[in-house]
Amino acid sequence: MDERREDGGLRLQIITPRGIKFDRRAKAVIFRCIDGDMGILPRHEAASVVVGDGILRILPQADAPEERIAVFGGVAMVENDTIQLLTSIAQRPEEIDLARAERDREEMERVLLEKEEREDDAEMQTYQFLLRRALVRIEVSTYMQDDEE
Repeated sequence: MDERREDGGLRLQIITPRGIKFDRRAKAVIFRCIDGDMGILPRHEAASVVVGDGILRILPQADAPEERIAVFGGVAMVENDTIQLLTSIAQRPEEIDLARAERDREEMERVLLEKEEREDDAEMQTYQFLLRRALVRIEVSTYMQDDEE
């Protein structure tokens, strides 16, 4: 039985171990998968994908601004114009400590430069992973500030 939304939009639910973090209607949703970005529009085929670390973009149905959320890993299931994204970490811009993210970025960049040729690949990948997370948080937390200037 097809239970698609009559308004032509999508329902996005972001679920963390603490419960439903986000439940909203949208006309499109774009997020990072482990092999690239994925865009979901209404009437998308059913799918289950592994979510990577990145920025989840929500294009609202109304004439409202795009929303961005930092998401770090998980699984997304798409069916009948509903996206359920299960993740351990999802942060809205107001939940991100920008000063801490900037410090993390600076520290990881410094460490990567110092250890560039002396460390094993696993350790370097850990530092690159932490740097990526800091950069995602910085971009999400400053997105709306950039629009206001």
